[in-house]
Amino acid sequence: MPDPTTVAPPWLDRVLASPHRPMFIAAGVWAPVAVALTTGGESLAPATSPLGALAAWHAHEMVFGFAAAGFAGYTLTAMSSWSTAIRPTRLAVAMLTGAWVLARLSAWGSLGQDPRVVLPAGIAFMAFVTAILGLAALRSRQARGGVQALFAALLTGLQVAALSGVSSPHFPVLAFGLLLSVVGGRMVAAFTWNQMTQSPAQARRFVLARGLGASSAAAMVLTLVLGLLGRDQGALAIGLLILASAAEAARLALWQSRGVWQSAVLAILHLGYLWLPFGLVLVAWSRLAGVALPESDALHTLAAGAIACSIYAVAARALARRGRHLRPATVDLAGFTLLWLAAGFRVFAPLAAPEAPIAPILWCTAWALFLSRHLTALKSPIPHPVFSGPKN
Repeated sequence: MPDPTTVAPPWLDRVLASPHRPMFIAAGVWAPVAVALTTGGESLAPATSPLGALAAWHAHEMVFGFAAAGFAGYTLTAMSSWSTAIRPTRLAVAMLTGAWVLARLSAWGSLGQDPRVVLPAGIAFMAFVTAILGLAALRSRQARGGVQALFAALLTGLQVAALSGVSSPHFPVLAFGLLLSVVGGRMVAAFTWNQMTQSPAQARRFVLARGLGASSAAAMVLTLVLGLLGRDQGALAIGLLILASAAEAARLALWQSRGVWQSAVLAILHLGYLWLPFGLVLVAWSRLAGVALPESDALHTLAAGAIACSIYAVAARALARRGRHLRPATVDLAGFTLLWLAAGFRVFAPLAAPEAPIAPILWCTAWALFLSRHLTALKSPIPHPVFSGPKN
């Protein structure tokens, strides 16, 4: 059966040529929209949303609208490195984008509140991502693909729980932190290793970092399990978060070398990942008695810091190819800097100046630059490989 997108207008054909193009644009649109609507107050709240309050809608959409689009854009494009059995066609990318839009309409309440409609429409996007990754992993028999498919399935299950009202809003954020540790950590390590002048001593450091990553992931899994049991505010859960934070900080330190900071495209990836250990320890701190930092602000360190900055840094790689090398444009570095600062202001500015809209302004400006760059890139051919640079 012919692919109907082969008769699409040229601009649409360019959009659908790779999953990262529509998905990064979707993430770039939704990041400021989800924040701007929340900043506008409850008067903008969707009256018929199955999620209820505007804050719950915001938490859901930042994870399953914004972050999930970034995850899909990266993983469905990078899957060509481990799967030769399945590659998303233009028709599949069009269906994926349609499922994302349908899920956003469902969360807003545009499809009503009937769970027989809301639930299937709401999880359509994540279920589609899970199906693609799962089928590719089965046919390719690749453990890496299986891990990514399992994470997609976990996020789909958490979205079902969120739309059904049986899951706390912080669960999906911590689950994405786990995803960033396992999938993102592997990615950062691989890009870093390829960039540096390799030696046996550095190889030992990377092996040790891999072990620390496994320890961090195990601690976060146990934290999520304790949350399911209603014990995530206890000393054990707090200790596990601190353990995960320490392991991630040590892991990041072991990856460091002069080569990291000589490559701007690699440096911003490390700066984005830096928010993960910082965010985990802040979440633990916020759960201590008498601490003035609300847990919602601490979770924003993971959402607006680790997750958002990592998505921005990875997406910048898709625009950075200059011949055989990856060199990000100044505007991409400026956008990342604004986003990195927005995360800091989002967490700490409310403690000093709760009425100052510094974080939303920085956040929206950063994503406006992001969108301008990715829309302009539609005029150019897709680089191959999309994310990887040359190996030393």
